[in-house]
Amino acid sequence: MVRLFALALLSTCIFGLSSGTVTPKCKQPAVRKEWRALGPDGQKAFTDAIKASICYFGATPDLPPIQVNSSRYDDVVYVHMDAVNSAHFTGRFLPWHRLFLHTMEGLLRDQCGYKGYLTYWDWTIDSHDIKHSPIFNADPAVGLGTFPNETTNFELSNGAFRDIIRAYPTAHHIQRNYTLRPFEIQIFPWTFNLPNKEANTTQTTAEYIKLTTSFIGNFTAFQAYMDGFRAEGLHNAAHLSLGGDMANISHSPNDPLFFLLHSQLDRVWAAWQAHNRRNRNAIAGGVDQDLNDFDAHPLGTGTPVTGDTVLYMAGIGQDATVNNVFSTTGGYLCYEYAT
Repeated sequence: MVRLFALALLSTCIFGLSSGTVTPKCKQPAVRKEWRALGPDGQKAFTDAIKASICYFGATPDLPPIQVNSSRYDDVVYVHMDAVNSAHFTGRFLPWHRLFLHTMEGLLRDQCGYKGYLTYWDWTIDSHDIKHSPIFNADPAVGLGTFPNETTNFELSNGAFRDIIRAYPTAHHIQRNYTLRPFEIQIFPWTFNLPNKEANTTQTTAEYIKLTTSFIGNFTAFQAYMDGFRAEGLHNAAHLSLGGDMANISHSPNDPLFFLLHSQLDRVWAAWQAHNRRNRNAIAGGVDQDLNDFDAHPLGTGTPVTGDTVLYMAGIGQDATVNNVFSTTGGYLCYEYAT
């Protein structure tokens, strides 16, 4: 009975996820599907579009040409690098990344011939064995690539992105290295509280249900749980366990897995927003990181983040406010998540 209740509760969270009511400006929301639901044709369309984004050189306005030969995809990575302090461990984290995903989706569709939409990785399906999930596929046309080893310096050696060179922070092939216990390695100014914690324990169905149905109206508690005490929660566990580029908070978008991972986090936020009306426009935190007192200020400090706070895209797309992105179907945005 408990299991049936849990599954029923989960179903209310994951079918037709939207953080708001469909409006006249958003009559037919785009549907972002789970990677496996795309099928081979949809997966190939996505990987082809990602590779096509490498071909647009030096065309982004208002972005300093740190690497004059960088691609449009590298521009996207650089914008995330530029936002490493303002959009991480602050109240801007979730709304900024929602807009960032929307911007990347627009670039793929407007400039790279992509007819689909972003896709997400539902890791609850694979939480029993993340490393061997079928999402890590060696197929040279549609595969996201398996985990390499030290013989290739952890650089991808198969999959559709095996030959891609990323520009930042220096020219390199995409790197990946799965680590079940990523908190054994200290990377932040504070000490991890649970160094033996296994990353996949944050990626279970039970954790999904807890995160999306708890913390009613309390955005601080919601985001703090997603990041975790001492940053040992779902968000960082997912990043750090994948290793390589994904483990670097600054240039993690070098690996296209970033967009599947953050679409899943955005899906979690949308499910939480849809769970209770008090969650829909909840926001909190400050615009400045406080890494020296992270326990006290996991969402930052300084000027409070509000609906009027601006989210900057540094020229690769339109800036917006938090109010613009509260709802995924409010008109400024027009999409929802499906299973």
